[in-house]
Amino acid sequence: MASIGVIHTTVSSEVESTSNLFSEVVESSALVDGTTYYVICHGLCEGSASSAVFEWRLVDKTNGDAVLSNSTLKREHSGADTCQSYSFIGRFTAGSDGGGLAFEQKAPTAKTIRTQYLSLLLLDVSNLDSADYFYANDTTSATHTATYADRASLTVAEPESGDTYLMFGWVATDTNKVSINALMRMQVTQGVDPVRNYPEISYEGEDLSEVLNWWVCRPYTMSSSSAEFTIQTKDDDDSGDDNTYLESTIFGLRLDAFEKFDSAYTEALSTTTSTSFVELESFSLTPDSTDDVIVSACSVFDPNGTNRSSFERVQVGGTTKPNAVPDTESNARSNDSTDLLAMPYITRYDGVADTAQTIDLDVKKEVANDIGWLNYSLTAFSTTIASTAPVNYSAVATQTFASGDVASASYNSGDVASETFNSGDVASEVNPS
Repeated sequence: MASIGVIHTTVSSEVESTSNLFSEVVESSALVDGTTYYVICHGLCEGSASSAVFEWRLVDKTNGDAVLSNSTLKREHSGADTCQSYSFIGRFTAGSDGGGLAFEQKAPTAKTIRTQYLSLLLLDVSNLDSADYFYANDTTSATHTATYADRASLTVAEPESGDTYLMFGWVATDTNKVSINALMRMQVTQGVDPVRNYPEISYEGEDLSEVLNWWVCRPYTMSSSSAEFTIQTKDDDDSGDDNTYLESTIFGLRLDAFEKFDSAYTEALSTTTSTSFVELESFSLTPDSTDDVIVSACSVFDPNGTNRSSFERVQVGGTTKPNAVPDTESNARSNDSTDLLAMPYITRYDGVADTAQTIDLDVKKEVANDIGWLNYSLTAFSTTIASTAPVNYSAVATQTFASGDVASASYNSGDVASETFNSGDVASEVNPS
């Protein structure tokens, strides 16, 4: 059966560098010239100081080492040797230079940079019907105001009522003021449910040279009405030197196009005083085939304080996928008490036909305060494309003529006829008008 193409590249142990030039952390397997790949990337990255800006980026080796647009994260970490997320969603078409998509890092002078974890997913969706995937990108840079402005946007014209769509939203922002927060949300307008404004995130920069990138995702159950998805951004204050919007992307998949999927989403805040992992979402998935199963997740950490870290992991059958690094390395750390920090997650595992696996989304924090997470989702789907049911025909009449026969046949209106003739037959038919 047909499936979408998947290339999954991971980092499962620390990759360290002291170079103030970009150096490679990892590179995907070789890509096919002329193929368009959709990129979903999440990493856990850290620097040795909290007063310097560290950089990570994605480089297309197949096109003359081109840096993917606004994929460069420039971050001053709020805590030395403490992981925060790298996030990117986009697409590119592989060129003829050979190689794959590389993840690179660069340290400031006399500092040490580390990538502890990476989950880089490249999807070739060319086997899907064009109505089953969606993509929009906006690169018109603009200064934020205190009012939400539309960025990347796409319309799903005629969704089937009850279908589930998995939608990703990504944004890159240039920090121009460190005392205000930038905000991003994914707005959906559709039919009787005119406005859905979540997930929504809020984040404050620490240095004026920072470029921060974030992605969120969630499943949507559709009605039959046309739906418009829009990334929106703003600042929480409009007092001058506002942050600058750089780029945004929306990428979506119609999950009903695949043989098996499940999803869950909760908007409300869930809090706990526990400092151990707690489960936010869980379900069981039983694929029909042995193809890859992709799992995406996202939660929004509400720290209600500064310098507070949160962890996030996806487990399949009780094992963290793709590796155990997220068990011990943080996903997000707050700069401001009003932060709402996206914690994205993307992974894959080998499906086993007719075998159920429990998939769960777990989070934890380091402080015992009664705080938690909101706008959290978990989605899993087999990459096998759902087959089309065969067409059955009825009222079929068949006639066979022997060698040398001269035969005529008459059919009634509405009959569907087929005939087989042996070599040398002479046959004639009379069909009523």
